[in-house]
Amino acid sequence: MNRIPYYVLDYYNREVIEKIIDKYAMEPMDAVRRFLCSETHTLLEDAECGLMYYPPFAVFDMWEAEQITGDPRNSVHVRGE
Repeated sequence: MNRIPYYVLDYYNREVIEKIIDKYAMEPMDAVRRFLCSETHTLLEDAECGLMYYPPFAVFDMWEAEQITGDPRNSVHVRGE
């Protein structure tokens, strides 16, 4: 796996975790844990997947789709709808 630069990952972590906290009124550490342990985050870390070219709201949508359906690929941003 070719990892994205740490500063890019840090930017996405902050943005997506903030969206999780705001939308779900989740405790910060719970939001951190849920995002960092998700398949979406694993895909984000892999530079070959290209998620670093998606805006943070699209990565959040992928995380949300993963929470609801079990697969981040069910996001409209991945399916192209």
